Amino acid sequence: MDDPETKEEMVHTAQVSKSLGKSSDPGMQSAIGKRLKAYYDDVASEPVPDRFLSLLDALDEAESASKTSGRK
Repeated sequence: MDDPETKEEMVHTAQVSKSLGKSSDPGMQSAIGKRLKAYYDDVASEPVPDRFLSLLDALDEAESASKTSGRK
């Protein structure tokens, strides 16, 4: 969710809520929560970069090697 308008809208909603002193308004909290969840879901559904997967594989190998060498 790289939509700048949506991000701006979330910031604006939070600013308006804060300026009105209604930061605990359940309706506003719900709207902000739904937008944040939608943003998080979009980010979480993106594929993991190959470079990151390679680093994770290398970490697993190093961890396995340290465990086997530590047992001897």
